[in-house]
Amino acid sequence: MKLIYKKIFYKFLICTLLLISFNSCAGRISNHGVLNIENKINTIIERKLEKAEVEALLGPPSTVSSFEFNKWYYINNKIKHFAFFKPEIIKHNVYELIFNSENQIIEINLYDEKDLNEITYNDDFTDTKGNKKTLLQNIFKGIGGSTLTQ
Repeated sequence: MKLIYKKIFYKFLICTLLLISFNSCAGRISNHGVLNIENKINTIIERKLEKAEVEALLGPPSTVSSFEFNKWYYINNKIKHFAFFKPEIIKHNVYELIFNSENQIIEINLYDEKDLNEITYNDDFTDTKGNKKTLLQNIFKGIGGSTLTQ
């Protein structure tokens, strides 16, 4: 009789462990940026809001153009994380809000994943000048340089 309960217990234990391990690999989706920005963008277009009203509705912009201060950018991402694999971008939108000289919105442009540029980074490095010590500095480095006491 005990042998039957032991087999049932082990089967139950194995099924429970498998269920827990499968559940932990389900992954998660994370949202970054302004939530429900699509609905809020429509109200901005309809009402022709000013900068202060847009900032009250969407929050501060993700970035402001360095060259034209009347361009604001709001970046919105949806990323899928699965176990130890590289995160996958499901949705990436950049909203460019352009204001006129009276700070009223005149145009909104939408950029998505298709507009992303793949950037290749250069592995070379540049030595910074002035960090190398001269021969005399290496010889006299211990004289008067340290005030630490033990």
